[in-house]
Amino acid sequence: MKSKPVFFIFLIVMGINYKMIAQTPIVSITSKTNDDRSIDLSYTKDKPGTYTISLEFANVENCDISNYKTEVRGYSGNLYRLRPLDKSRGIRYSMRYYTVMGELNPKIDTLFRYTLPFKNGKKVKIYEAGNIGEKYLGQEKALNWKSYLVHSEKPDTICSMRKGIVVRVKNEYDDNSSTNAHYTSMRNSVVVEHADGTFAEYKGFKKNGIFVKLGETIYPQTELGITEKYDLKSYRLDFSIYYLSDIALKENRNQTLKGYKSNYKYLMPNFVTQDGENTIESKKEYITSANEAIITQEFSRSEKKKYAKEHVSAK
Repeated sequence: MKSKPVFFIFLIVMGINYKMIAQTPIVSITSKTNDDRSIDLSYTKDKPGTYTISLEFANVENCDISNYKTEVRGYSGNLYRLRPLDKSRGIRYSMRYYTVMGELNPKIDTLFRYTLPFKNGKKVKIYEAGNIGEKYLGQEKALNWKSYLVHSEKPDTICSMRKGIVVRVKNEYDDNSSTNAHYTSMRNSVVVEHADGTFAEYKGFKKNGIFVKLGETIYPQTELGITEKYDLKSYRLDFSIYYLSDIALKENRNQTLKGYKSNYKYLMPNFVTQDGENTIESKKEYITSANEAIITQEFSRSEKKKYAKEHVSAK
């Protein structure tokens, strides 16, 4: 029997934005000198979601400041005010900054009940996904690495597991149906930020088959998009939940592909299924369950009223 070649397609994207790199930064910082010789540092951000900013100062004169870290959520705002030690003289300094998506070590709701990323009543067989970087590139395994995957013979609709804001949409890759790719990182994806600072990432959407937009608030069972053809045989969804656990940004800047280390820690969440609340066991079948109590558990009062009104009207 003639063996078929197996391909591995890698594209490593680090979730760090360095001001020194020749690209349009996600976060831009400007300065303004005031009449009292203090300096206000402000930011603008062109993407939704929370970002941690690390400021590094050098060659500072007439000001007591070294490094500063903070989180920003809005699209613009004030960061920091530099105050002169001697008010008769101005402040001199040089600065570089780094940004990374997420709030550092947020307070996680470990008891939160997630829905599976499929329509209510859908039966799926779920597998734990291996860490490709560790297996094939010799990279250090991400903290508590946990990611799941589901294969299907036909395209399927993927749904949100929890209320959140869409903070990243990647819609640029064609499918791999013409190759026997064992693994590819070039996949369309959606990342959603939750209220407790965690992120859910859904990978495997058909190009132009994503239904949600950047900055949109979504809810459990919101349809995110349609799965892509992963290889010659099947469609595939990968999904995971994680949060920012490390901001060693300066050290990460010069990492090699092999030495790449993730800034994120992965979770093994509780999922609501027709068998109750479970953590996922690999190679086991589950049926999605999404009742009103689960769907509305993070709703505001107005959202609950709207949901009740819509579902009464639908009956």
